[in-house]
Amino acid sequence: MEGNRERKVINVSSGIMGDSLDWKENFNLEVEDGIITHVGNGLVGNAYEIKGLLMPSLVNFHVHSGDYMVMEEGYQLTVKEAVGDPLSFKYKAFSREGYDVSASIRLFLRESLRLGVKTVVDFREQGIQGSKLAKTLKGQWVNYFILGRLEEEEFSREALRELMKYADGYGLPSPSAKYDFRVIKDSVKLRASHFAETLSQWLKYDLESFIEDFSPSFLVHGVWLDEEEMRVLADRDVPLVMCPRSNMWFSVGIPKVDLAMDSQVKVFFGTDNGAWISPNLWKDMELALLISRTRKPGSDYSKQILKGSTTLPSSFLGIKNRVEEGTPLNMLNVVDDENSGIKISKNKYMAIIKRGGDYILKSPELSKQ
Repeated sequence: MEGNRERKVINVSSGIMGDSLDWKENFNLEVEDGIITHVGNGLVGNAYEIKGLLMPSLVNFHVHSGDYMVMEEGYQLTVKEAVGDPLSFKYKAFSREGYDVSASIRLFLRESLRLGVKTVVDFREQGIQGSKLAKTLKGQWVNYFILGRLEEEEFSREALRELMKYADGYGLPSPSAKYDFRVIKDSVKLRASHFAETLSQWLKYDLESFIEDFSPSFLVHGVWLDEEEMRVLADRDVPLVMCPRSNMWFSVGIPKVDLAMDSQVKVFFGTDNGAWISPNLWKDMELALLISRTRKPGSDYSKQILKGSTTLPSSFLGIKNRVEEGTPLNMLNVVDDENSGIKISKNKYMAIIKRGGDYILKSPELSKQ
């Protein structure tokens, strides 16, 4: 078997390395069967070459991919009218004759891969059948995590056990869901929920009580959380997934990116509903940076935002996407740092966020092994 292993050495001109994303130039990778086995200093002879910036792939930590094929319909609706369960525009679109949810998810995942997003966490509606359908698309383009949900009328312990045959976890649409959270808490390992997305939702539900009842693995949105509540998330080690483009599109508010990060909350990022927000996570990263500088002029949260889109969420999910030993080469991205101007930038992390998404290169060395 030893003789059948594919080994290669690759010279790399630049990269952002490990969990810390430290900038490094002129190094080499030893790769065996598509896995990085050694990172060495300097360039070596008789090696393959990656010209560009080697960096972790992106993690889109919150999407609704099933509505991707009704792009820009219902743009005039409020967030409740557009996506609220179960009488919203989104649900009506799912039930249209001929609407292909599977094709919608497939297109979303393919576009994600093109953008360098190689891990997607999907809040999958439509009960057991919705997660069952989604599971057929696993393993084809990206790391695809399904957070299923049961409709209120079908919720039971038996139905939950059936759902978990297809889903990786449970994605609660809001704290207003009318069933016993403890059942989910006791039987599902990965649990998430929207929280404080709108002002009315924030005023209605108490964060600490909800954490006690549901024990979420992470929360989504948190637009209206205040400083004390951010400290609660940090103390309880509950990550917060921010979706700035979605929040602004639905006019629900502007996420407090700087406050969350200053409070030591683990912040991840997502794009949310595909119908109105493209899968381009790079845009949310740049918007998060702009929001942080609007709220805190002269600040620089670029490295934290980049970590929150790459290494922090991948560590949470147990996925290897860092430039280090043990990482599959195909879980990395290559960005053209010459033509993008990243290489000459005085602040590499700001430049990557603002320019990297437009200069992703297709490298044969990173093709699926």
